Amino acid sequence: MEVSGLVDKRSILQVIGCLLQDSSLIDDIDRPLDRSDFSTENFYELLFVAIYNLHMQGVENVDEFAIDSYLSNYKEQYKIFQNNNGLEYLTNARELSELSNYDYNYHRLRKHSLLRYYEKQGLDTRFIYDSTVIDGKEAEQEQTKFDNYTEQDIVEKVENIFVIDAKTTYCSDLLTDDIQAGEGLSELVDNLMESPDYGYSLTSVALNTVCRGARKGKFYLRSACTSTGKTRNFIMDACNFAVPYTYDLKQGQFVYTGHNISTLFVGTEGSLEEFQTIALATVSGVNEDHILKGKYSKGEYERVKQAAKYIKESPLYMVYCDDYSITDVENIAKKYVLSRNIEVFIFDYLQTSLRLMSEISGKASVKMQEYQLLIVFATRMKALAERLDIFIMSGTQLSAEANEARYKNNLVLQGSKAIAQKVDIGLIISKPNNAEKKKIEAIVHQKVACPEINLLQWCYKVRRGELSSIIICSHIDLGTMRIQDCFVTDFDFNLIDIDFTQIESVEKAIEENSKDIRSEDFTVLPESEGTEELTNKAKFDW
Repeated sequence: MEVSGLVDKRSILQVIGCLLQDSSLIDDIDRPLDRSDFSTENFYELLFVAIYNLHMQGVENVDEFAIDSYLSNYKEQYKIFQNNNGLEYLTNARELSELSNYDYNYHRLRKHSLLRYYEKQGLDTRFIYDSTVIDGKEAEQEQTKFDNYTEQDIVEKVENIFVIDAKTTYCSDLLTDDIQAGEGLSELVDNLMESPDYGYSLTSVALNTVCRGARKGKFYLRSACTSTGKTRNFIMDACNFAVPYTYDLKQGQFVYTGHNISTLFVGTEGSLEEFQTIALATVSGVNEDHILKGKYSKGEYERVKQAAKYIKESPLYMVYCDDYSITDVENIAKKYVLSRNIEVFIFDYLQTSLRLMSEISGKASVKMQEYQLLIVFATRMKALAERLDIFIMSGTQLSAEANEARYKNNLVLQGSKAIAQKVDIGLIISKPNNAEKKKIEAIVHQKVACPEINLLQWCYKVRRGELSSIIICSHIDLGTMRIQDCFVTDFDFNLIDIDFTQIESVEKAIEENSKDIRSEDFTVLPESEGTEELTNKAKFDW
């Protein structure tokens, strides 16, 4: 199909006219524009580039005369402008355009631009919109069909045909492996003696004992009620894996953690800025409230600036994604495995979304309930961990009655209790209710200098572990994201004596890399550093 047929000159004129009336439309992040949207002819493209560059240079009134003056500095561009009666075209565009119709014309422009993009990649887009149809009735039907598409609809239509359907038909998700039962068994025993099956060290040292760290190829699920700090805990874990320094409140200095693992955190609620301030609090040990208000106690500002430097230098990546399909999540993980060599993927959190329901419903012959969708989601996450050989941790919400349940296990998971079948480690975090507080107090009185227990980690499933159905009783400060494991009980709050495990490889790394942080290593950064705002976007070059 000819790319030249995928042009709507009326929409181009309308959009350019609206930009002349209000050039700040260029700053609309929800309706972005690019020079490729106008690259059907050199004339249209140079008009957009001129408007864009003048706006970014702070010109308040970007009209036809300002554009004429601007382009007169470029010989070849100005020649194109004059040959196409540029002044007259711009005057007509401004007079004929209606700002109230900008949204409509903007999306028509972008849809044509998207089809041209696909055509340049070698895809025949006539199954979406066939502009070569001559018959009046058929042409009208094609136009009506195209008008009803959004850009997202077009992308999903292409994905369904060329990615999802093809993958479903030709690429089975079934993971199989077979051996004679004794094959390589002796070598396996020796390998486990030399390198025991431990993963990366978790924030909770007691949890390391229970599940032998964060193991590659495994999928851990940690569920919680709303407002329990689920997202904050996930970001604390992400920082623990990726950022090699953290501030030790007892020692009063930054210490080496032994961790430098490429980690991806994908959040589904909040914003990237919110994720970043939680990370700053985690690494610096400064209460996030101080960071948000910009009011610091002595030395805290310098700690936060130093923490920002450590985070920037670490292999920690963050993505915000509010509406997603399972394929979207898989593709994000694959992208970062290939481009950033991530070994840890933390996804906050498993829930049904419009795109997920649309994706699964499109493949299934019957309508699926929420619990079925979540089972599919969990199954795919476990398969992804194995296929990419990475550690994946995610979470779910709990049911409304979870807080008062005597035993917090998979029965209190919201949406689907069967998710637990698909995970390697199943955890529930909660604040102790009144009945649990009374049982905890009896144990606390036996301990020396034991802090208040305000976090319970209920380990209801531990695949290939000797400990299960236990509660890790901890104290957590959600402002500084500091957690202290105090003791472990069974589900009836009977004390269990276990050793808290620090992963051996981490202990070795700490020993080899730790150093005293002296004054010359911990410099006070000037107030202005890092606070300068970006006032101009990148300028388009000719």
